[in-house]
Amino acid sequence: MSLDRIRDPERLHGLIEAILAIEAGADLTELLTLIVDRARHLVRARYGALGVLGPDGHHLARFVTSGLDEDAARAIGAPPSGRGVLGRVIAQAAGVRIEDLAAEAGAAGFPPGHPVMRRFCGVPVRAGDGHVFGNLYLADRLDDEPFSAEDEDLLEAFGRAAGLAVDQASLRERQHELTLTAERERLARELHDTVIQRLFAVGLALQVTLASTLSAADRERIDRAVDELDATIQEIRTTIFAIDADEVDGSELTPRLRAMVDEVATRLGVAVSLSLEEPAPEVSSRVARQTLQALREMLANVARHARASTLTVHLGTRGDLLVLEIRDDGVGFVAPIGPGRGLRNLRERARELGGAMEIASEPGRGTLVRWTARRLA
Repeated sequence: MSLDRIRDPERLHGLIEAILAIEAGADLTELLTLIVDRARHLVRARYGALGVLGPDGHHLARFVTSGLDEDAARAIGAPPSGRGVLGRVIAQAAGVRIEDLAAEAGAAGFPPGHPVMRRFCGVPVRAGDGHVFGNLYLADRLDDEPFSAEDEDLLEAFGRAAGLAVDQASLRERQHELTLTAERERLARELHDTVIQRLFAVGLALQVTLASTLSAADRERIDRAVDELDATIQEIRTTIFAIDADEVDGSELTPRLRAMVDEVATRLGVAVSLSLEEPAPEVSSRVARQTLQALREMLANVARHARASTLTVHLGTRGDLLVLEIRDDGVGFVAPIGPGRGLRNLRERARELGGAMEIASEPGRGTLVRWTARRLA
């Protein structure tokens, strides 16, 4: 590229105007169209296109045109993939000028419906780090003269500026995506740590009420309310998973478990002892999420059935297993246990994670529930 070969002040001024226009902050899709429009006007060409290279660097993944109306664009059909003359610009990663496309050896020819083009000039568009992002293709000057060396120099200079503008637009889009991701994660965390926690606490309070002397009708109404709360919590969890693809980070397991246990101690009025293995066990996001759900199920069962005054929660490891244990001093029961939905959920959740659930209980001597899962499942 040699700008000192450009003698025409008007063309230099046009180059500066074109560069300023594409630095105005358009989004990436608009910017690509703006680049090819400005390139076409810069060298007074009838047709223009910007071909964006795919990941392999050899084929066109996107093709933006200028100078064709919608009917002409539809008549052409599928965009080119980068063969023939367009492929030469890709392969050489340098400017190519052709006076007569019809006479050019290796030209792929025009598909049916494509306007006939004679003159051609193509230059690479380089990103800030020097790699070729795509290529500018211009066809047929309005005065029907061949493209000149000055035209090529103008386009190469503009292609450099265009590559930097594309870099900036791509960075803005990435920053915008990161902002949206952070907001989704914040919303998911708020739903998880605040809304679900409060619903869970209300459910615990209702389940404690079930232990008091109530009529059969009142007990039935409270049971229905608890079931509705469980269904609402499940719906919120579904929403969380839809907006928070990264789920719960494994490092969040211990603090979230601690917060849940503190909530139970406050709501149930029982003495809760929490034992956590140090350092905190390394677990996958999936296991962290499922362990917190398992703990909710266990605590709900304690609140509904145990009539306990003390409760012990332990989180630790055994080999490659994560071990969650809850022991209460409540009324206990005699096996076999009924087919409750909560217990089925606990067993299925453990089995899906390569673990198991064990229950040991005696009437009047409380209950121990041990739930395991492979830590990195």
